[in-house]
Amino acid sequence: KSFIGNSSLAEDRTILKIWRRGKLLGMDLAKNRLLAADNSQLVKKEKLRVNRKQLITLLFHLKMSGQLIWEGSRLKTVGSSKFIGGHPTRNMLDEMPNSHTRVIFSFSDGLHLYFNDQRKFGWVKIVQGSKLKIKSEEILGKLGPEPLKKTFTWKILKNNLMKHKSMPVKVAIMDQSVVAGVGNIYANEACFDAKIDPCTKVSSMSDKQFQKLYSGIVRVLKDGIKYGGSTRVHFVDPEGRKGYFLDYAHVYGKEGYPCKRSLRSGGFKDCFGKIKKITLGGRGTYLCPNCQK
Repeated sequence: KSFIGNSSLAEDRTILKIWRRGKLLGMDLAKNRLLAADNSQLVKKEKLRVNRKQLITLLFHLKMSGQLIWEGSRLKTVGSSKFIGGHPTRNMLDEMPNSHTRVIFSFSDGLHLYFNDQRKFGWVKIVQGSKLKIKSEEILGKLGPEPLKKTFTWKILKNNLMKHKSMPVKVAIMDQSVVAGVGNIYANEACFDAKIDPCTKVSSMSDKQFQKLYSGIVRVLKDGIKYGGSTRVHFVDPEGRKGYFLDYAHVYGKEGYPCKRSLRSGGFKDCFGKIKKITLGGRGTYLCPNCQK
């Protein structure tokens, strides 16, 4: 159940690229004969121009309890013999493989990559390159633009939002076809940053508001990356660190607290507002009724 596809297709291949799209992690693999390069040197870009049909891609989805664990003595050169990413459970520090190990990848240099999953909802799929786009869309649906790419602009955000013009703006920006990767926490923070009431209908927004919302989305996502994410309990990075973005959140989880723009909270404006919690689109929503109009 955890591994789907013909595992022999991954044998005798080299990792060309590791990428992410939405919640999918991908590893592009090429046959070693396609990479006529000295292993001691970086492979030049022109060496990597391999026909997509000749590639194999491993798709990983961690779901609720998945982990990826690199292990091997060679890793000690960078400070540890084990690097762990994913949802933390006690077994991730145990000897590998263990009772939660579902898939094992072995490499020619002695390293091993373990896919562990306590609850067995996660999976690894092997996909031939020519079918990757179709398979990715089947899994993810039609994802909107990546918000931190230079090609993403406020006008693109506006055009995508206007396809949902009757929706409250906070609900609309959480639609992954509008923009990829904006979840409930960051939607709350982006609306606060833009001084927009999350209940505001998209159809009533001005260009200035779209611009501010665009800036707010980009800013809070960059802060999220800077502080390691917003999930304190369920996820750690490869060095075992938990995210602490919520320590710097302005509204999320702050019901009843003074607005962060208030002088009482160290802000630069005497707002006098207190953070209010409502339910919008079935999700907990936080705002300052005084600042966000």
